[in-house]
Amino acid sequence: MVKWSDYIAKQYESLLVLRERIPRLSGDARYLTTKTKKHLNFISNDYLGLSTNADIVESFNKATNVYGLGSTGAPTLSGYTEEHHLLSSEIASWLGFNRCLLFNSGFQLNVGIYSQLVDSNTMLWLDRNCHASHIDGILLSKTKFSSFTEDNIDTMIDKIKLQSEKRHLILTEGVFSMDGTCSYLNKLLQLKKSCPDNVLLVIDDAHGVGALGDNGFGTMEQLGLKTNEVDLFIGTFGKAFGTHGGFICGNENIIEYLQQSVRSQIYSTNLPPSIAAATRKSLEIIKSNDGIALRQRLRSNISYFSSLTHKNGIYNQSPIQLLIFSDLNKLDAIHTRLFENNVLVGKIKYPTVPKDKPRLRISLNALHLNQDLNFLMDNINCMDNIL
Repeated sequence: MVKWSDYIAKQYESLLVLRERIPRLSGDARYLTTKTKKHLNFISNDYLGLSTNADIVESFNKATNVYGLGSTGAPTLSGYTEEHHLLSSEIASWLGFNRCLLFNSGFQLNVGIYSQLVDSNTMLWLDRNCHASHIDGILLSKTKFSSFTEDNIDTMIDKIKLQSEKRHLILTEGVFSMDGTCSYLNKLLQLKKSCPDNVLLVIDDAHGVGALGDNGFGTMEQLGLKTNEVDLFIGTFGKAFGTHGGFICGNENIIEYLQQSVRSQIYSTNLPPSIAAATRKSLEIIKSNDGIALRQRLRSNISYFSSLTHKNGIYNQSPIQLLIFSDLNKLDAIHTRLFENNVLVGKIKYPTVPKDKPRLRISLNALHLNQDLNFLMDNINCMDNIL
């Protein structure tokens, strides 16, 4: 007889990474507080510092007084409110699409949509740098797929043009969560325009929307492109918006179809109305002069950080900055030193990233000061003289 306890123990021993959870007591985009320390925060996705914005919190509280804490049901039952309706309409209009569909999270969205978009006559092309939630959703859909990178994107394009009898779904991201900004969106858009009937182009800009571009439209705006040039635009409220939830935008027909068919949305209790109300206020700020000022401060911090990391940094124009190490022991030592000096950064190892590219993942935001970035890099650079 094989006992469950033996099986779980064996599976636990096989884990490649043990991920520690450190409870925080309070904090904002600049600082996080645990039971014993106040840490400089280079680990969260609160890119504009809106998660603690007083106006957004007030909108949340007002909606809670009206609707209560939860939505109390699925969106097809009691869980759909005026706040949800207005938020989806406002997001769609802002980004230039006909419709928008809300989800409880980006992960819930990504694991649900692909089984409804693909069949045996569809070839799915997955950017190898895409988030785990997309990979899980594609595996659950049981569709055929191939991965691509910047190095073989031309080969992929040639294959798609030769396979005109099939439908093709191409999936990429605006800002890769472990690698920074995508630089080849323009090439994918050119392919879409040359094959408009059998190519569906999907972009997930979870880390870009709200934070990048003059108007906050995201990575595509930053690259001089229009968001509605893609077929489906995926985003999240849990990053630059400072709230919670995910969304997908597209034309009327495809969004209505997804609304009626995606099981992870239909059979799940909807987002709390208070979250929808808070997100509407967040969108209002993102669209305002205050939002423009916050994005300018974020861009300034990204530029300043680049000037400090010219030796070993991989500069990109997103809030996600990387310091890649060939020596895993050095990475561990630097991460430990940073934590001991009250600085929180992400330490990313295999299997999340390739074995030969472990890294510090540094999330910048609009509330960081130059002195924060100096302190971070001083603690990293001093290890060169120790190790």
